[in-house]
Amino acid sequence: MGVYLSTPKTEKFSDDGENDRLRYGLSSMQGWRSTMEDAHAAYPDLDNITSFFGVYDGHGGQAVAKFCAKYLHQQVLKHEAYSAGEIGTSLQKSFLRMDEMMHGQRGWRELAVLGDKIDKVSGFIEELIWSPRSGAANKNFDDWPSEEGPHSDFHGPNAGSTACVAIIRNKQLIVANAGDSRCVISRKGQAYNLSKDHKPDLELEKDRILKAGGFIQVGRVNGSLNLTRAIGDAEFKQNKTLPAERQIVTAFPDINIVELCDDDEFLVLACDGIWYRMSSQQLVDYVREQLTSENKLSAICERVFERCLAPTAGGEGCDNMTMILVQFKKPIGLGSSEEQQQQSLTDETATVDESASGSVSGVTDQTATVDKSASGSGS
Repeated sequence: MGVYLSTPKTEKFSDDGENDRLRYGLSSMQGWRSTMEDAHAAYPDLDNITSFFGVYDGHGGQAVAKFCAKYLHQQVLKHEAYSAGEIGTSLQKSFLRMDEMMHGQRGWRELAVLGDKIDKVSGFIEELIWSPRSGAANKNFDDWPSEEGPHSDFHGPNAGSTACVAIIRNKQLIVANAGDSRCVISRKGQAYNLSKDHKPDLELEKDRILKAGGFIQVGRVNGSLNLTRAIGDAEFKQNKTLPAERQIVTAFPDINIVELCDDDEFLVLACDGIWYRMSSQQLVDYVREQLTSENKLSAICERVFERCLAPTAGGEGCDNMTMILVQFKKPIGLGSSEEQQQQSLTDETATVDESASGSVSGVTDQTATVDKSASGSGS
């Protein structure tokens, strides 16, 4: 679905960085789409021992994805759970917090400034006219002052965005995902999906949708949305009798925790524009091949786009493309990697997709499922 250009925009916006623990490269490309709705965030030094990477694939406009890129990592860092070392909890709360922050006059104005050119003008004008109420700081743990204005009753945007985030702290990798962007790790050349693509055909998602009063038609939520978790999409979150986690569409993310070992080579976060064209294993194989001759990680991301871009408009390979490639700089040093490969996957709450070739050792899935179908086709 979407409006396409007569010729694709193949200009790429890329960046590279590193610290003493890892190095990364990222890139984004508009492609055949008439607008660019992806956003991303890369903070190799979120604090002294923590790195943060995120990809956000917007739909219905760019504003929600850009809002997440601007604010999500800040909320993670500010949350009291983060200070207590409970990063998974901080991520869950911060994903849901994005929806809360986009309500009301303040939310509308922030989205307007981040959105298209017409809304930007209105947003800047209202920023001059309507200021935060004196002393009216939000009662939550962070400071998000409420504002009075013509959009005080704004219930949130009907546009939305996926969010797939990876946090690396010491020997631990924490992945949070809502939507159909994906995080994949290469362990000794084997691709392992560390996130689940949230689609309407998943039983867990279908059950929540129906219980919340929604329906699935032609593979889409209420006949409209082709993913089941997202930040934004307020029209699907209006059941006042249910908490945010149980709405038709929810921003509540799956959380997976991986204990890194010496066999872990690199991590990829990418929007579905990549996964429609390459499976997780195909991408890992391609990146490994490129790493033998290319040192610049963003250049590898750019080559992935060129490989995935469709020759003509329409169908797969026509979406916006965003990819972050994170390479672990030196051995993690957790001991015998062969022993770790034999550790069982701990799934605390739900079922595991058994269509894959193996499990990821040292993975704790706190909330839902781990998709191990890395050798299959992109969803």
